[in-house]
Amino acid sequence: MWERIDVIFTLKSPLHIGYLPFKGSVISPTRYYVPGKNFWGAITKRTTEHLYKDPHGSDYREVGDKIKNNFRFSYFYLYDDKTIYTPSFADDELKYGNLLLPEFEHKFIGSRVLTAIDKNSGTAKDESLHEVEFIKDKYIDENGEVKTTKIIGCIWVKENSKLGDYEVQIKNDGIFVNNFNLIEELTLGGEQGYGFGLVELESTLNNKVFPIEEKNLNGDDFLIEIKKDQPIISHLQYDKSLQFRGDIEPITGRGYFDIEKNTESESENEYKKNPGKSLSKINYFFSPGSIIKLENNNTVSLNWNGILKVHNSNKTN
Repeated sequence: MWERIDVIFTLKSPLHIGYLPFKGSVISPTRYYVPGKNFWGAITKRTTEHLYKDPHGSDYREVGDKIKNNFRFSYFYLYDDKTIYTPSFADDELKYGNLLLPEFEHKFIGSRVLTAIDKNSGTAKDESLHEVEFIKDKYIDENGEVKTTKIIGCIWVKENSKLGDYEVQIKNDGIFVNNFNLIEELTLGGEQGYGFGLVELESTLNNKVFPIEEKNLNGDDFLIEIKKDQPIISHLQYDKSLQFRGDIEPITGRGYFDIEKNTESESENEYKKNPGKSLSKINYFFSPGSIIKLENNNTVSLNWNGILKVHNSNKTN
């Protein structure tokens, strides 16, 4: 069995969730939400550095693998205490919450020109000037007041799971290992060297607020319900047999290691020396907000990183 916790974080700095591949422009775009894999990475880092005084690459890998097996993460979306800004192609044009895309971008998205600094000379590195798009940590609401941006989603933890020698416990104020709150403060996404990506736990919710419904939480099966004409709110693995309204995109990502390959780093210091070295395989997915026509014999499973996969009972795997 799995235990669910709905979580709200506040942004303490701008948030850049980059995606690949992207070439041919000085602008680095951001996603307008946070994929589950970003939370897996942030919690892996925070947990490992709590459990080990001087962690090595193999320690991060071991903890990351345990979190992969014992946690599930939804995607997280912007939230203003009234509206959860999930995407939707339901009206044949992309909306986030109740806002058309240009309105959403005007309210929540900004950009900044950054440059890398050479540590030896103290001057800008050659050809390092670039413009970075980000989710604002502050926005102006409909009354003209400045508000702090929030994100909301949910995390599931497998019953009786452990990290190291310690049991994982869900409490009213977070997820704990050895009395240490794993989600009290996290650093998400890219451009962290410029101070981006810091989020702080605001609250956990006793009732289910985030719009996702579980169908089966027994054992390792993790099935969710998608109702007719309901937009998906995470990526869904592409299947050419499915009819849809929305978009398809290729996805890859950078990390310290590829958790799906489960191979050892070249050295114990690889994790700290070469962030983003490992590039995962490119696959194709239906984008969040797409409307997928599912049949009665389709079931949808939620992976550890929040990505969905359709299983058709008439197909032989």
